[in-house]
Amino acid sequence: MIDMLTQVNRPLHTGLSRILGGGEVLRVISINKSKPVSANPSLALTRKFSGYNGFRNPGARISESSVFLQNGPKISELPLVVRKVNDIFELYKRLGIKQTSSQLQPTEEDKDKFVLVYPKEISSEEMEIIDGFNRCFNSSSIFRLLETIPRQEVTPLVAAHALRKIIDLENSFEMRNPGFTRETIRGTRRSQDTFLRMAFMTMLLDIVCNSRQPKVILDGLSTVMRDQFPADLATYKDRLLEELLFSVSEGVFSLLEVCQAINILSMFYEDRKKSLEAADKLWFGIVDQHTELNNPEAIVAVFGTLPSLKKSRNIVLKVLEKRALENWERYDPGDILEILRVLVEIKYDSVGPNFLKMISEWLAVNIHKVKESEMLAIAYSLIQLNYVDDRIINSLEKVVKHRGCQINEKDLVSTICDFCYKFRVRSPVILEGVSEYFIHFSNSLSVPQIFSMGRLFGELDFHPTTGFKFWRELEYVLEEKFIQFRPVEVIQLLVSFIYIEKFPLNFTNKLFNPYFLDRLHSQSEEEIHLSRQELKLFDAGMKLECRGYGGPYLPKDTSYKNVNVDFRSRKMSKILFDPLGEILEDYSRIGGQVVLSSLPLHPAFIVDLMIYATRSEALLRFGFKTENSSNIAVLIHLPEHYDRTKSNLIGSQVMKIRHLRTMGFRVMTVDYETANKIRGNANQLKEYVDQRYRIAITPSPPGGPSNQAD
Repeated sequence: MIDMLTQVNRPLHTGLSRILGGGEVLRVISINKSKPVSANPSLALTRKFSGYNGFRNPGARISESSVFLQNGPKISELPLVVRKVNDIFELYKRLGIKQTSSQLQPTEEDKDKFVLVYPKEISSEEMEIIDGFNRCFNSSSIFRLLETIPRQEVTPLVAAHALRKIIDLENSFEMRNPGFTRETIRGTRRSQDTFLRMAFMTMLLDIVCNSRQPKVILDGLSTVMRDQFPADLATYKDRLLEELLFSVSEGVFSLLEVCQAINILSMFYEDRKKSLEAADKLWFGIVDQHTELNNPEAIVAVFGTLPSLKKSRNIVLKVLEKRALENWERYDPGDILEILRVLVEIKYDSVGPNFLKMISEWLAVNIHKVKESEMLAIAYSLIQLNYVDDRIINSLEKVVKHRGCQINEKDLVSTICDFCYKFRVRSPVILEGVSEYFIHFSNSLSVPQIFSMGRLFGELDFHPTTGFKFWRELEYVLEEKFIQFRPVEVIQLLVSFIYIEKFPLNFTNKLFNPYFLDRLHSQSEEEIHLSRQELKLFDAGMKLECRGYGGPYLPKDTSYKNVNVDFRSRKMSKILFDPLGEILEDYSRIGGQVVLSSLPLHPAFIVDLMIYATRSEALLRFGFKTENSSNIAVLIHLPEHYDRTKSNLIGSQVMKIRHLRTMGFRVMTVDYETANKIRGNANQLKEYVDQRYRIAITPSPPGGPSNQAD
């Protein structure tokens, strides 16, 4: 017998270099413990793993190797299936050496070893036998029926069905009779593990393995996956896997069938890691048939395999992105949903921008075909993928504008609100539509839906034109369902009202009572900390702006506490110190990260830089009960302090400016991105800071807007 490693199908490196692009390097490397085995000069070096624990027998037809693929800057080691050539004539054929017809004829001994290939269509005789199996009520009756059937009539389809029926009946019996199995030194055995069962199971599995029919092999794989075979039959899992790998390497399996096989192998063993390793061995079956990725069904099927792949996922995804972009106009909503589901499941955060842009373009063209439930799934998936662009926003605006109060899926409206909240989308079309929808359906909304819709207006500092009606309905449902909200949600919702100068006086007694505070401290540690911090902000904000408020109700902070301040703000404060000192001609009048007195320790009451009127005043503390009109509070606005278009500040920043002005401070705002771009040019930075300073010391007209970005 000649044992030589050969290529799986066509030259692998040629196909991959064509798929991945001509400029990318592909290397196939293989090392044996003793010495390298050269298989093909164009294939570089290959090796055979000596530690392979798979099914081995004297007639084994495949072995394993590894291949190193360089895809851009990333190099991956992937498993590779290689065939063993056990016949000199097969070797001659692959090497291109012609033989005479007499030399290629099999011998009399070899004729008996040839596998009989049965037709794929099911015949009436097969159907009759299968109907007989379906009438059996236990595995023993199936064995007795098999004894009466001639061996040649047990075709692969019949064998696969009998195998599935036996395991289904046995599993059902064990479910009804727990504890029927018993552990032995040879493994888990059933009481019905008789010689008769083992003989028939062996026969059926042999027929399935030798069928060379993809559907039968897949059926056998999915069947044995659900059964814990005793030690005598456990090797057939590896036998089926070997047959699967061999058939895929021969091109017997279509692309869709390879995808089904990968999904089955990902759950084939009890050990999840071992199952993923087995599934990874079939990556070449997808890459080798990349030309078949020319229709949505095939593309979506391959996408479905990505969660089942580990080492080879990036290579398969590289092929998929290119083919998916070429066929984007042919997708239906179900295809897009499946693609997004897979991307969310694998937590794919490095997807190419062109790919997600393709999805947004498809959505813009086919928005009229998308159902409400499908739109809900798309919006949720985009939130998870952290992706937004103008086309997606326009599509959501069309949904809200054209369907409006006719939307039956209330979760769709709340998910759109969550989308706008996450990406700071301050769209008047969406926000006005949500306010109208809330007024019409407020009584039938759930607590999470009320929370998503209610907080959005304050967070984005948007006053709906429905005005009084909207706030009246929101106050009513919040009063009615107050006890159903989690404490942290109630506090966040009420604080968002203060952002937009809607002061919830009616809820003061509900917040500051022992029952609610007990509920607050029954949350998780993280939620307790957030709730207490926001409750202090609510108490201080109401005291500052609401005349009828009877607080503050919370005691002052007397112990040292730590508060997180964004490192970008701290760093920019140090950068702005020098140009500000030059403008003022006195560095001692500038203070950094100033905490306002008589107010809780909260980011809303921490000033990035403070410009004092005199050097002596820099030694004093200013805050709620002091004269502050001679001091200037400098605020550094980070990118997330604006809405997506950067034309308006978000609600929390608007409130912070309003509170500082209420206390008498003049406010100077600095845009972080603008200052960061010119930080290397001292003259430009000083000119920009001086411009912002002149605006701050210029008296502003009373009642002017404070939410406009500078």
